[in-house]
Amino acid sequence: MPAFATTFAAEAGSTLALATDRTEQGLVLLTDSTVYQHPTWDAAGYLGAMAYDHMGNVYVAPTPRISLQDNPLAGVTTLWRVDSATGIMSPFATLAGEAGERNPFGILGLTYACGLDRLFAGTVIGSTPGEERGGIVAIDRGGQQTSLVTDLDVMGVLVVATPDGYDLYAGLARSPDLVALPLDASGTPSGPLRPLLDLTTAGATAGERARKMRLVGDELIVDLVPFNFSLQSSATGNPQARQATWGWDADLATWVVRASAR
Repeated sequence: MPAFATTFAAEAGSTLALATDRTEQGLVLLTDSTVYQHPTWDAAGYLGAMAYDHMGNVYVAPTPRISLQDNPLAGVTTLWRVDSATGIMSPFATLAGEAGERNPFGILGLTYACGLDRLFAGTVIGSTPGEERGGIVAIDRGGQQTSLVTDLDVMGVLVVATPDGYDLYAGLARSPDLVALPLDASGTPSGPLRPLLDLTTAGATAGERARKMRLVGDELIVDLVPFNFSLQSSATGNPQARQATWGWDADLATWVVRASAR
């Protein structure tokens, strides 16, 4: 938990959460009785993906929703960091490439791997209708960047421990599929990308994508949203988000559907 959030614990009740998907621009902290926003939390306009590190620092990515006036193109490739102690949000790292009016999106997925002490970002930066220029970038605590995957548009990302190191799961931004990249114990790619899951096997539509993935016990939970590089599909309060769940089958060494999209 971020250190700044502990001051709200007494009034939290059953709710103490950070959110970027509300009508307010930026980041908000929710309790049962209040909606708190630090003065710096709306400096990057509307936000999308969010991740925490092991010290409680929070990383967020600007994501345009309705108008580029709220999220100028020049800012969509910059990650922001909320300091765990002070709560101040400031720029952390700017990824290579530029957004354009035909594709105003940049960083669509974030996950933090404590074992590697790295932040991983899934991007569609600079992609056009006919060319994929996105990928996956690893960022260390000092902001140093390493490109792991190129020329592939990626939305949600997740790092999963394996007996040989890690698997980096990626939700594709142009099809309802997950792929996996094996990483060694130091986080270096140790093999090629491989297909992982066809989301339509759990009822996803052809237009839905994996916005976010998380592990809960032996279950892989995937949040699905429609995405077609249009601002309309990322509008505030979009009611079309759905969720599907897979469970790990140790005998088959694969994920199997436990709950279809709903």
